[in-house]
Amino acid sequence: MSKKIPLIHITDLYHPPQDPDDHFDLATVYALPEIDLKAVILDATGKFLYPAPEGYDIARDPGFLAVIQMNYITGRTIPVASGPLDPLRDETDTIEDRAVQEQTGVELLLDVLRKSDEKVVISVVGSTRIIAAAYNREPELVLAKTGFVALNAASTGTHMEWNVKLDPHAFRRLWRSGLPIHWYPCAAENRGFDPDYRHATYWYARHEELMTEISPMLKAWFAHAYTGNIRGDILHILHDHKPSAVWEHVLSAKRNMWSTASLIMTAGRIVAKTEKGWRFIPRSENNNYDRLDLDLLPIRADVSGEGHVLWHMTEQPEKHFIFSREGGRVYKEAMTQALSSLLSSL
Repeated sequence: MSKKIPLIHITDLYHPPQDPDDHFDLATVYALPEIDLKAVILDATGKFLYPAPEGYDIARDPGFLAVIQMNYITGRTIPVASGPLDPLRDETDTIEDRAVQEQTGVELLLDVLRKSDEKVVISVVGSTRIIAAAYNREPELVLAKTGFVALNAASTGTHMEWNVKLDPHAFRRLWRSGLPIHWYPCAAENRGFDPDYRHATYWYARHEELMTEISPMLKAWFAHAYTGNIRGDILHILHDHKPSAVWEHVLSAKRNMWSTASLIMTAGRIVAKTEKGWRFIPRSENNNYDRLDLDLLPIRADVSGEGHVLWHMTEQPEKHFIFSREGGRVYKEAMTQALSSLLSSL
């Protein structure tokens, strides 16, 4: 295997989940051997931690539990920390006046960059609050040590996408920072869920299609998360998966997905139709298979005051690239089969 890709994964992961695709994204990162995962940083937003009417709907914690369990499942010791709970006050906010519990995510990101002998990829699956605050503290370090930001957010038009709305100041700061950005739009120009739009990453699958072949321990991990289980024996429960009506209910759910393409492409994999079906395979193993057309195209981009990305194609690669793909059923089919196979390797 070629040299591994150092990566920091920033994710709005909660227990119980606020948007359950984040657990699939975390499992994907752990399952890709090309990735040298340096840290998982939790992008928690305060309103999702408390029940209504003070908060959004139900009480949650930042997703430390899921990362601890995944470390146990895979025999790894990936560090995890959480970031600031409220949006930046303005584009220059360093959040250094926040509570000590909200500092560790930014500090961990800067510490990983500071200690790395090579540039680190930063995957953002949520708001850009943590990386923006880190840049505001030490812009020279962040610029020097970041390979690129794999950004899963925004639409290509006027639709105001979820991750942007979580922290518009931070979103503008990232685009104006000068950091290289591999942009994976979650939404189409005017709506959020479009499985056919060539620049949007969105696809969907049933849990049954993704989870049938995974290990009992990984099934227990998903079940613990998706049922909001509050058992305290968080490691023992991973050895305690049994078929049940609860698990059948988990399998029956549909999952909207956005970030898989960014993680696969960052790892240097392609989506190919092998003898066993669609798989994520290393580019070097193409073997003349039919492949799904996934690409990053060079763009010039800026951001408006409202947080809309203003972009156009360019022939010369600069610092910004936009995701492009085949649309329609083949994309959904390929991503579903390939992710199912990848997760079965954990």
